[in-house]
Amino acid sequence: MIRRLAIASLVVGSLSLLGEWLALDLPSISWFFEMGPAFGWISSLILLLGGIAALLFLPARVNWTPVTLQRLRRFRSIRRGWWSLLILGGLVGLALLDQALVGKRALVVKHGDTWYFPAFVKQRYPEKTFSGEGEAETDYRQLRERLAKEGAEGFVIMPPVPWDPVLDSDDRQTVNLELREGLLYRPGEERPYSGRALKYYSDHPTQKHTDARIRRGLPDGEWLGYAPNGGLALRASYRAGEKQREEFTGEMSEQDFVAASTTDWIVVIYPAIPPMWKAQHYLGTDSRGWDVLAQMYGGWQLNLKAILIYLALTYGVGVLIGTLMGFWGGLFDLLFQRIIEILENLPFLYIVMIVVGVVGVANMNLPLLLGVICVFSWTGLTYSMRALAYKEKERDYIAAARLQGAGTFRIITRYLVPNVLATLVTIIPFSVVGIITSLTALAFVGFGLPETYAQWGVLFDDGLNHLSAGWITISMFAIMVIILLLVTFVGEALREAFDPKKFTTYQ
Repeated sequence: MIRRLAIASLVVGSLSLLGEWLALDLPSISWFFEMGPAFGWISSLILLLGGIAALLFLPARVNWTPVTLQRLRRFRSIRRGWWSLLILGGLVGLALLDQALVGKRALVVKHGDTWYFPAFVKQRYPEKTFSGEGEAETDYRQLRERLAKEGAEGFVIMPPVPWDPVLDSDDRQTVNLELREGLLYRPGEERPYSGRALKYYSDHPTQKHTDARIRRGLPDGEWLGYAPNGGLALRASYRAGEKQREEFTGEMSEQDFVAASTTDWIVVIYPAIPPMWKAQHYLGTDSRGWDVLAQMYGGWQLNLKAILIYLALTYGVGVLIGTLMGFWGGLFDLLFQRIIEILENLPFLYIVMIVVGVVGVANMNLPLLLGVICVFSWTGLTYSMRALAYKEKERDYIAAARLQGAGTFRIITRYLVPNVLATLVTIIPFSVVGIITSLTALAFVGFGLPETYAQWGVLFDDGLNHLSAGWITISMFAIMVIILLLVTFVGEALREAFDPKKFTTYQ
């Protein structure tokens, strides 16, 4: 197991550096440099050096003790926890697919005899690369439609969810009305349509020909007609499908207006857009036109990054200081007890609000926000580690290690911490729940990260402000409950499997 982890560390670190050197945008591997060049280089080198050190100095496999193996078997026998862990593993695997699963850049583009892979390179191709106009980055969704419409040689393969989690608005979608027995209906609906409907010129698809009000499937109310140049050509009024009044303004002759080739009746849907499979908005959009499913996916990725950084910092500091407090005791213990008391009496939310107010939401980033959270979160872990260290240091195996000349570092890393690992394992899932809810709550009250980050709390806030768009709140509530329940089930199963009071037998 150790050898596999070491090889995985080497591969990830190497791919991260190789991707930065060759300007590749590899799924998930590019996360290191997305957090900043310094973070990318440092983390990649740590992975490389850590993998090499593990291969050189650590044993090839872990020799699990019989007690540990028994605990793992007990955990697997708790089906709810075991299946929850497998489902969480699958969700993590989906998150690692990154832009191969969710994103607005095409996975593959074949244009003429040339192949492109826009989603996996940092280079951005302008429209003129694919026979378009302008220097703006290509909209691959429109390119796919254009190639299919023109029958040109080539094709575009998009991700299953062809929308970026953030800053990718769908300003409007359209639906063609159907005429059934003289009444207009939206596709799939049984009740006649009521609302505004448009017709466009066939040769000018962006120019309106008619803008009318429809009630119960028939024209009812104001009816406006437009010339190809955008000028108002007709004013009319209808009631229950019967024309009441008609007036041409002279912008266009009546004969030309009536004879113009137009599209069918079209309904324009502005954000928030309900779920539409045709537009590949599987869970709809929010009030900004951002895809809900893409934002949920991006928020899950953000939570995974936060979990890794949070656990590394919090448990690294908390375990080290808590163990030393219990192992050394004396002045060191008293000093850190006073520091912990001061930190725990500071109001966490107010401190975050002050930091965000000073730095500004637009300048916040994930490492900075997690740094503020971790300053206050490591203190709770020290109580458990301090108590365990006080108890374990008096046992015979610690005394035997001292007699053999082992120093403090070796005793703590080789003997003491491994023997209290069971307690840490049972605490971790509940820490994961804590950091997810903290990030969501901070984003909900407006003290989270800028809009360049996909955040679950922002979706909750948008759903609360637009209760008529129920799909936003329902989707977010469902995914939040599912994730937290899965993590909680894993935590409960670990605690039950590692509980010595429940499974210890005295002989």
